[in-house]
Formats: sequence, structure tokens, C-alpha cells
Amino acid sequence: MNNLSRLFYIMHYLTIHNKANATILAEQLEVSTRTIYRDIDTLSSLGFPVYAQSGRDGGIRLLDTHHLSATFVDDEEQDHIMVALQNLAATNLKSIPPLMNKLSSLFKKEVEPWIDIDFSTWGREDEATVIELITKAKNQKKCIIFSYTNGKGKKADREVMPNKLIFKQNAWYLAGYCCARETTRLFKLRRMKDLLISANDIDDAYLIKDYQPEFAKICVEFKIKNDLFYRIQEDLTAIEFEQVGEYTKVNTWQPEGTWLTTYLLSFGAAVEVVKPIELKEKIKEEITKITQIYF
Repeated sequence: MNNLSRLFYIMHYLTIHNKANATILAEQLEVSTRTIYRDIDTLSSLGFPVYAQSGRDGGIRLLDTHHLSATFVDDEEQDHIMVALQNLAATNLKSIPPLMNKLSSLFKKEVEPWIDIDFSTWGREDEATVIELITKAKNQKKCIIFSYTNGKGKKADREVMPNKLIFKQNAWYLAGYCCARETTRLFKLRRMKDLLISANDIDDAYLIKDYQPEFAKICVEFKIKNDLFYRIQEDLTAIEFEQVGEYTKVNTWQPEGTWLTTYLLSFGAAVEVVKPIELKEKIKEEITKITQIYF
């Protein structure tokens, strides 16, 4: 344990217990009692109200009026930290609740979970295990290996340098440098299987710190029944629309992909695609396949 970690440990211990024995601290930190007293002098010189008291009831103490905000972060910053941890806990990371409890005691604040975010409504519970393992690999600066099935059903083994976890359109994604393709790729967590931490290290030179996924977009024009237009407003951004009779005409730029065909088909006969022609043809093909199955 380095000097800074040791000082933080001592402050954390004193905040919880109010009093400490130098010999016990020395055993826990695997240093000499002389080192502990030097640490106390260091903390005192930095402005922390720590003092050593001799006698039968002596020991190392922290003034009762002291709390962390007087030295590290103010009261508002503490609240921001706790709220951020509460939001992160929504991913079901097992390491977060103990950290929240520790900081709660350190800040002398009760944890009040007034924000409740449940990603599991849209995802799967086993995604939490995947997120936990990816986070562990990232902290250890290690690559991960897994079996991946792409959108066309093709399976392949991958080794990836994890860069960023992204929650987008009701699903979790991993942005990372794919060692096989030698480029940054986006991987959907639901399609990852048999994930393990690799023995190979992450090379930060390959990671794009401010990475944001980019998708090719197409201009889509369609008509939708007025009573279902509210769904378009909820689901799509940057739309232009005009009501014409019982329909609403919609113009929008959207990312290309099979998701768009599936999304528009979900409205059934209430939607008619006007352009592009390629999208109309794809929808016709899907309708033909559906007809062949059911009729």
C-alpha cells in the first residue's frame, strides 16, 4: 500500500471508529508503529484534525467535529458523488453498493435512493455479469475474449481492448479495439458469449478516448395514421411532419440498418413508406416472407 492509500485508510478508519491504536493500525497496514506516527504527523501538517493522546484512554483520535467535506469535497459535491453512484448501481455492478456504504459513512450522510433506474426492463439479467467482468478487465488494463454473433447470425471469436460501455436504444454496447479487425468496433452485449479476461494487456494507443459511434444515415419519408403518430414522436428525433387528412407525413434522417425495417413493420398497415425505394423493397420482401409462412 502506498503512502497516499495508507493516509486515506487511516482517515477512513478514524472517521468510522473515532479512535485507533497505533499498534493495531501498524499490523493492519503491515508497517511499523513509527511509520504510523509519521503518517499522523503528515495528516496533521496537512490540516487534518488528527492527534495522538497518551495515557490509559489514549490513542489516535479525530476531532468529533471533523467530517470529510472540510478537507476534500463540499456538501454539494458529496451529494453529486452519491447520486452518481446510485445511478451506476442501476447496472447491477456488485462492487458499487459496498463503495456507497463506505462513502456514506465517510461523508456521514444517509443514502437516499430517490432515483430508480431499471435497465433490466429492456435488457437481460445476465448483462450485469458481463458488465462486471468488462469493468474488471478495464480496471486491470486487460483485453477480453468472447464468442460473438453479429446481426446476420455469423459467429466468431474476438479479442477486444475494452474502451467504453454505451447504453443506446434500450441495449448495452461495448466500444473497443478489435484485435482481429485492427479497428474500433461496437459490440452488443446480448450477443457476447463465453466472455473471459485475456492475458494480453490493453495498449492505450489504440483506444479513442472520446469515441462516439457513427452510423450512415438515410432520409426516410413515410405516412402514418394520426392516432399512432405519438409513437413516432416518442421513438424518433429530428423529424419533420405535416398532417394530411387521417395521416401524418413524416420526413427524418435515421441510421441505416435492419432495425429500421423492423421498426416500420411494427406499425403494420398503419404506415406507408414513400421513400427511399430501397427501403420500400426491403419491407415488401419481409411482407412476402411473412405471407409465405402464414398463408
